[in-house]
Amino acid sequence: MKFVSIIFGSRRTFFFFSAVAIAGAAAQESCNEDDHHPDNGGYFFVGVGGESDTTNLDSAHGQKLPNATWAPGYYPYGQPVVCDSEQDRYCRAPCDTEPGCEQYLSTHTCSVLLFCPPEGMMDLQAIYQLPDFAAIDSCDFSNADELGIMNGPGTEGDDGCWAYTFELDHELTKYFFASKEGCEQGQKLAVEVNDFDMTADSCITIGLTTPRIRNCDCNLQIKPSTLGEPCRTAFSDSCNDSLLIEGDCCEQENCLSIYESYDHPEGKAKEDERQSNCNDSMPGLCYNEDGMGTDTNMMGSTNCCTQVCTGCGIIDSATAQWKECTSLDAEAGTASCGFLSRYAQEAHQCDYSLCKEGDHWHMDGDAYKTAFLGETEEDVKDPEQAEPSSGDTPLQPSVPEPSVDNIPDEPSASDPSSAIFLDGANVFVALLLMMSLVADV
Repeated sequence: MKFVSIIFGSRRTFFFFSAVAIAGAAAQESCNEDDHHPDNGGYFFVGVGGESDTTNLDSAHGQKLPNATWAPGYYPYGQPVVCDSEQDRYCRAPCDTEPGCEQYLSTHTCSVLLFCPPEGMMDLQAIYQLPDFAAIDSCDFSNADELGIMNGPGTEGDDGCWAYTFELDHELTKYFFASKEGCEQGQKLAVEVNDFDMTADSCITIGLTTPRIRNCDCNLQIKPSTLGEPCRTAFSDSCNDSLLIEGDCCEQENCLSIYESYDHPEGKAKEDERQSNCNDSMPGLCYNEDGMGTDTNMMGSTNCCTQVCTGCGIIDSATAQWKECTSLDAEAGTASCGFLSRYAQEAHQCDYSLCKEGDHWHMDGDAYKTAFLGETEEDVKDPEQAEPSSGDTPLQPSVPEPSVDNIPDEPSASDPSSAIFLDGANVFVALLLMMSLVADV
């Protein structure tokens, strides 16, 4: 049993929220505080109007209070909208061209969606679930199911609010809600439900390498963020857990993660494991040796010529990242070598014609020829230096008999699935969920 702070109308209200009010939550093995949200029995709250402008004073990382007001007005209801990339920094293809992208309120499993009456409203109002977009677009309630009633029985202690819970085993990915009284005036809402664990895990990974570590802004207080749950808590906790504060590094904005310091047991274990999996015969990009890059700005140094996997790590540079190349093109002297940002659409191209004489990956060097052409030292030996034959025939350069052992390796095949993307960050949920958060973390 808890008191939950929300916003509806122009007021901030604390209302009593019991397990009974969370529809079905107590009836099954479901979300919990150990594996999901750390409060409210494992659930976080979402308002039908998204977030308010009011910060939750009980939040360690500045989360905004939900706006739960349910009244005639504008809510996303699945309608397609074309965005303007010049006006909207979050606008991306294909949403910038017709027919645009469908609009939804995004939430996750282990969340509670709140429908609250406007201030002063005492009338009963039913909330319905409609079957699809066609029904909600035309406000057709012929196949709708009544779910609950605002200001109805059992909501007295909750200021009339009614709640719908998205459990782990929810049946749909898209839900359509409306009330008959205000549907034609915009009182209709489409909700898209994502997986709690998938999103939280992705945000944990992002928190390990976020540039907010440098100035100790893991709680999102210095630079405001629009991150919502469950990403916000997962990101903030991950960032705080990995933050290594030494001296005045917060003020100097040069703090490191425990995984970036070889002097820390966690950093040493991670780097030793990374090196044990290295293949120094393959070229790669040693990215961000200068520390100027973040996982969003693509401004770090790009070294394609002098490093190998075992040498590109936190022992020499705390921020260095090795990205092994794929799609080796011997004719062009290029290769695709990882992504510089979790939002990058194309892999970075290393051009080995730019490598200087003496560089490890210079095109006339043995390392390049072995990786790109499949040549070995024996393959490029001067034939005149070969051992003479011992038969009665005139001396000839010895020619080895064909065998599996001396057939040169073929150039590495192109395998986009093997391209390293930010050392394992989950790109699919980042693009889908975090596209709208690109500037925040």
